[in-house]
Formats: sequence, structure tokens, C-alpha cells
Amino acid sequence: SGPSNGLNANAPEYDPTASMSDDKVAQPTKEPTQLETVTVGLFLEEIAYFMEDMERDLWWLLRMAHQPAGPPELIHGDEVIEPVDAAVEAAIQKLKERADKHAEEHVAQVRAKIVIIPSVDKTERSILNGLRKLKFHCQGQVEVFPCMKEANNAAIWQAYFNCVAGMEPQWMMKSDGPGAKGVFARSGAIVPIYVDRNKKEIKVFNVWCPEKKKRHWAFLEGDILRGADRHIYDTCRRVFNNKVGHLFGKDWSGCFLAELPQQAGAEPKDPSICSFVKLEQDGHQYPCRPHFFLQVTEDFYETTRCYEDASGVIKLPQPQGDFVKWDDLASAKRLHLDGTFFMVHDEARWVILEYSTGKLLAEDTRQLRKENGDLLRSQPEKVWKWLADRAGLDMVQRNSGLPDDFPEDGPFSVRMSGIDKTASDDDIEKYFEERDVKVKSVEQFDVPRHTARIDFHDKASLEIALQLSGHSLLRRKVKVELWTDDPDAAAAMGAKPLKPYTGPLPEEGPYKVIVRGLDKSVTQRDLGYFFWDRDCECEGVMYPLKNERHAGTVEFKDQESLRKALGLNSAVFKGREITVSIMTKEDNKPEPARRLGSSGGAPGAGGGGKGMGKSRGDDRGMGRREDRGPPSRAEFGSERPRLELKPRSKPMPGDAGYQEDSPPRASGRPDPFGGARYRTTRADADDNWRR
Repeated sequence: SGPSNGLNANAPEYDPTASMSDDKVAQPTKEPTQLETVTVGLFLEEIAYFMEDMERDLWWLLRMAHQPAGPPELIHGDEVIEPVDAAVEAAIQKLKERADKHAEEHVAQVRAKIVIIPSVDKTERSILNGLRKLKFHCQGQVEVFPCMKEANNAAIWQAYFNCVAGMEPQWMMKSDGPGAKGVFARSGAIVPIYVDRNKKEIKVFNVWCPEKKKRHWAFLEGDILRGADRHIYDTCRRVFNNKVGHLFGKDWSGCFLAELPQQAGAEPKDPSICSFVKLEQDGHQYPCRPHFFLQVTEDFYETTRCYEDASGVIKLPQPQGDFVKWDDLASAKRLHLDGTFFMVHDEARWVILEYSTGKLLAEDTRQLRKENGDLLRSQPEKVWKWLADRAGLDMVQRNSGLPDDFPEDGPFSVRMSGIDKTASDDDIEKYFEERDVKVKSVEQFDVPRHTARIDFHDKASLEIALQLSGHSLLRRKVKVELWTDDPDAAAAMGAKPLKPYTGPLPEEGPYKVIVRGLDKSVTQRDLGYFFWDRDCECEGVMYPLKNERHAGTVEFKDQESLRKALGLNSAVFKGREITVSIMTKEDNKPEPARRLGSSGGAPGAGGGGKGMGKSRGDDRGMGRREDRGPPSRAEFGSERPRLELKPRSKPMPGDAGYQEDSPPRASGRPDPFGGARYRTTRADADDNWRR
């Protein structure tokens, strides 16, 4: 897969002062003695498994990088460290103090193996840059990059991508389909395809991901390793070889009809290869996912079939020579000490692709990865044309996303919700036009907040715009849906018409809903009375939730109250549109302790995010520590008191006898909201509930 050090070996040491300081862009100074300080990020994702398996931290690595005799050619993790220069040791201690303090003050800033150190001067930067020269058996690399001290998780990742792309622009790729733009490619996916033209049959090769929280069939995918890969094609070759090819004793040419390009940026020309770069909707860590659909040789297909069992599952052969299997955690250190081969998967299968629908059909009961299924069900035009050509099929006719009775003269309008509060009309217009959709007009609404109507010039632009739902506008993902003109709609132009709930309901209690999108001014009492005043008999309210912002749960007395509450989905409450849905076991569930990092555990070990292709991922925790369940009531010592909501007797606004300053009711029964009165809002005045 190319030389071990890749193109980055000769990359210049990146100077963060060239881009930003702690809180602003660095300004030139006339005083040469004045020290410029910047906030620096240290990207450790590619060596995350090394650090955990060998029980080493950043500061051990820094001392190893500045050994008196220089760092070893390869870091194993069992080296004995000699004392470093006194000035270097003092600088390391200061860096550690600032990093620890920043981490304590910014607990939720970044959810990855990235360390943020503020106020780093030029001397300290040169010490940190020594980390970039370290090499490991896992082929990962440490990167030092500039970022902002108060940046959020998305901004920190973007700062890393900007830094790497500035030195190695080959990692930037243009996405395909609606919303096409140039983004950083942090992973690559290989999708082996077998085509039987006689039977008009298409099969897709999947591997089984055994991680406890994933456990699904998935494409072959892995993260880039800048210590090994020159470009995305090297990543694909390395990932396939380490996960599949090496196990069967076959090189690339023995598995596929054509080779991937050897040069960065070159487009695959062979007709047996189709590339499709999918723009991710939630793209902080993975802005896009390049997929390479490659037609396999007849020999590779027949060879894999020889290892199938009665249910069609392929038991992958063990590699020649010494190796460590994914579930042999006791031997994990051998990967880093002597470079022992790591076997990522032990099962695979060929899954039938139904061309007309895009569905993947497996003969066993184990699930397929949702993101893979969603991609194929969307039937990307570029991929579907390629599949039709390879299999000798007629190109499937794509259905319009608009209703059959949609008028030819429009209106060609969409409703956008979830808009960032700082977004202007120009920002919204840019959201569409940078994706080649011309906007005619934009109208933002006060009620409900964070919503807008966007008009387009024609039907074609409208259809493309509807495919752009779920992408990020500034700091938030937005929802784009077809505009509906309803004469019975609420007074607020941006309000979505409510519909009675007709879906399934639980036969037995508890009858609970989770309410999301609440305004920050909402209180527990407000939330309870919101439903109580709309003929829903509440029994308990929990707000705010510990594990989810702007959300709360409400329990109702009976099934009918639950039905009425679910009919309030998309209602406007305190100026914001809320969502109301039946509460499931996964809602408000604390995030489990997880392995930080998604690659770097072994040669070829790579992530792909969300469990797809993570060669070790969360499964590395299997067997090392037991999953701890939620604490029992006995551990708490007492049960949390629940609110008992009772009907209140005072009249509502608009009713006869209503008085704004009327005293609290006098009743022998306790008031579940402590005597607080419901405060009238614009949401109440717009009569949007229609119960």
C-alpha cells in the first residue's frame, strides 16, 4: 500500500501562529522579544489503541520524542525513558498543567482523542512538533494543529482538517449528488460487487462487525492512516488487504478486475470501478465517505464461496503466520511490540442487492448496517447507472419526491426548521446556492422561531432542495420539507399544521412521551401545564433531563391522554416547535463509556465512524471490563419523588372570569407545581392546538 511514511514524511512542521492565536488571528508585532501564544490541538486518534494497550499517555510520548539519543525508529511502548533536558522537562510540566486545567474546565468540548493546550509559545511548539516524527507499528501519526480555545467539537475537527488539508491537499474530495462540495475524506469504503449477467443478479460483499453495540453486516471501511497512506486509494488497498485479501492469500489483482489509480486525485477510468463520495449529514468527524464499488473476479467469488456454511455465512480463513484475533485482548500488546498481524473480522457473506428497490436481502436474521442500507435505498444515480451497465439491466426510473397531484405552477417552496439563531437570510440562501440550487426568496418567522419559508424558481430546484434536509447550517442541522398551504393552519405562518396521532400505542403503562426542542426558558411546571391545559391527564414530569438538553419526559394517566399528547407533535410552545414522541428504552440513556479513538490499533485498523469498519472500535472493550447496568433504587437509597398533577380550577385566557392576577386556588389537594400559575405565551394566543 505504498511506502510506510507516505507523502507526509516531508511535510513542513506546521506553525500555528500563521493562522490564529488563542482568541483571534495573530497580528504581526514590531517587538521581536514579544512571545506569541496560540491554542494548540494534539490529534492522537491514529494511535489511540497504542496508548490504551501500552498504557502510555501524551507526556510519555513527549519525553520519548526528546530522548538524549533521539527517539527510536519505531516506538514499541516498553522502552525505558532516560531523563530529558531540564528545560524540556520544565516545559512539559507546564504544558501538562495547562492541558489538565483546560480539560477540567471544558469537559464536553471534544469527544475524541484530541488534547487541547492553550497559550503555547514558540519554544513549546517546537517541543510539541517532535511528536510528529514518532513512528509506530500501527502506522498512526500524531498531528499538531492550531485551534481556538473555546471552540466546540465540530470546530475542533474542522481546524484539524484545515491543517492537514493545507499540508496534504490530496485528502480533499468533492462529494457526489445533491449538495456537492469539497470536503475532507477521513475514511474510505470498499464495496466488492459480484455480477451474474445471465441471472441479472447483483451481490454485495459484507463483513460481520462483532462489536456489542453494533453487531451488523457492513461494507469494508477504514480510516486513513497518514503514516502509511499517500492518498485515499492507498487507504482502500491497505484496508482490503488487511481485512480480507491477506486472509485468502490473494493480492488486489487476484480479487478485482482492475486496479485503483496510483496517483492522488486521479479518477478511476476502468468500467469495472465506480466511485461515489457521500456527503455526510452529521459530518463532524467524517465530513464525507468515499465509496468504491469494484467488480470482483470470478476466482475471488468462487474462492469465498468455498468457505460458506449452510446459511451462506463465510467463515474467513485464518492468515498464514502469527496473528492476534479481534477478541484476544490479552495479546493486544503484541501488535505494538513486534507488529503482529491483527485479524479484524472472522465472518463475511454475499448479500443480494435488489436493483429495483435498492434493498439488501440477507438469508440470515442478523441485521445490516443502517447507513449502508440507506445509501443503497436512495439509489444514487451514478452508482445505479454503473450497476445497470455491469448487470445488463434497464436503468430504474427514479420517482419524484413530490406528491402526484403537485401543481405544475407551484408554489415551489420548502419549510426549513431547526435554523441556527445567528443565521441570516444570506446564510440560508448560501446553504442552497453552494449546492447549485438558486433561491428566489427567504422569509424567516418569529413564531415558531428557527423556521423559514424558502421559495425557488422551478420544480427541478424544489426537488433538489428537498434532498438537502439533514445537513448543517452554521452550528445546527436543519430539516427541509415541502411547504404546505393549509387554510386551517395556525396564525403563525411558519407553524406546521397538527395532525391527530393514529399510530400504535402501548397497551399497558407507563404511558410516557419525550418532548424535544424545548425553549431554554421552559420550566418543569410549564411543561406539565402545557399538556394538562390541553386535556392530557399528567401523572409525572421530569425536566430537564440529565443526558439530553432541551428535552423532558411526561407520564400520562391513560392511553387516551397519551394519544392526545402525541397529537401535539410539531406544536409551537414558547415560540419554538417541539417534537413529542413515545419514549423508548434508548431515550435519555446515558452514553456508555467508550473507547476514545477509531483507529491506530493495528496495521490496517481503521474506523469509519458509527461502527462501520471500525476494526477494533468498541469491541476492544469486550472481555476487558463488564458493562455496568443502571444503579438500583437500593443503591440510591430512596426513590425520587414523582409529581402528581391535578386539574387546576382557574379559568384560562379568553374564558369567562379569567384574571391575570387571580390568587392561587385554595384546595385541600397539593398543587403539583407549587402554586405557580401558567404564564400566557404567544403560542397560546395563536390557537395552534386544535384538540
